[in-house]
Amino acid sequence: MATSSPATVAHGPMFIGLMFNFILLGIIMTQLYIYLKTYKRRDKLWMKVFVFVLLIANLANSVFIGVDLYLALINHFDDVKYLQNATWLFATDPALTGLISGGVQLFFAWRVKVLTSNWYLTTVVVATSMAGTVAGIAVAVEIRTTPAFVQFQQFQSVVIVWLVSSCVADLCITGILVWYLRRHKTGFQGSDELVDRIIRLTIQTGLVTSICAIIDLIMFLLNPAGLHLIFNFPLCKLYTTTLMSSLNSRSGWSYSHSNPDSNSRSGNVTTMGGASASRKRSGGRTGTATVTRPEVFVHVEQHELGDRPRFTIENADLTRSQAKVDDNDDGTSSVWDGQKTRDEILMYKELRTLITKRILQTKLSN
Repeated sequence: MATSSPATVAHGPMFIGLMFNFILLGIIMTQLYIYLKTYKRRDKLWMKVFVFVLLIANLANSVFIGVDLYLALINHFDDVKYLQNATWLFATDPALTGLISGGVQLFFAWRVKVLTSNWYLTTVVVATSMAGTVAGIAVAVEIRTTPAFVQFQQFQSVVIVWLVSSCVADLCITGILVWYLRRHKTGFQGSDELVDRIIRLTIQTGLVTSICAIIDLIMFLLNPAGLHLIFNFPLCKLYTTTLMSSLNSRSGWSYSHSNPDSNSRSGNVTTMGGASASRKRSGGRTGTATVTRPEVFVHVEQHELGDRPRFTIENADLTRSQAKVDDNDDGTSSVWDGQKTRDEILMYKELRTLITKRILQTKLSN
């Protein structure tokens, strides 16, 4: 009766995990192309350097694992002793995974600090992410000390610290961001839809890495063979993918249509109603605070019409039936009808929504 190959203990799962690793690497390259095309001139230098460092680390991870598998399955396919032990190339995987996951989690810790301005929450995220990074490097050292695949259970405590710390950091980041964003909903439909999109993205990206790390840990504890490597090899790529998804999704956080009576483009909000045509007929005199047919830009510049009463937004207490206007040029005063007042209320809500979105976008993308 033929005995099974020693490569089935670890190298079979390693091969499957490497396939997932390569697939995710291709996704990362696509995300990098989108990032450079969209944010090459918009993001700060340190952020672009950080992205390229992660790319180099991921490329090194894939190359080291690929070379290790080639040497084991091609050059030493009949060398039982070689196939039973892990090499230094294999040992680089937990170290690089710990460094990549720690870097990504520190980036999100910085985002937590920018949003919440809470040093205690930031410290919790930083502490757990650094614990995972250090434990990942320690696992690499343990592999060099105990290279036999079937003896990996001897240092399971270090593996537990590594994967549990990474998982806790992911859950802390997700929980803090969701908690903060839900507390800062404005009640306006447009801005709340933006907040909901960010919350969904945060939950999805945080759960992907957490679930993969938990499955990796469970398989490691329950199976003495290398089955857990199917989930371990793609882990660093998943962290990088979540970061790139978060960075690239910022292009969808700009102002978008929130109702059928408004148009928006490139961050500008313009109410319908023939404002531009009226401006041409009246000479298009420019003011900074009043308007008859409102047209609101990002810098809150508005247009004043000479042949119409001027309307000043003193505060948010506008009624649906009437609105006060300044005196006309002939010394008389007038009151706008309910429809015009509703237009002004709609314009004010759009302006508030735009400002809220700008604030969120600036905090989450700087």
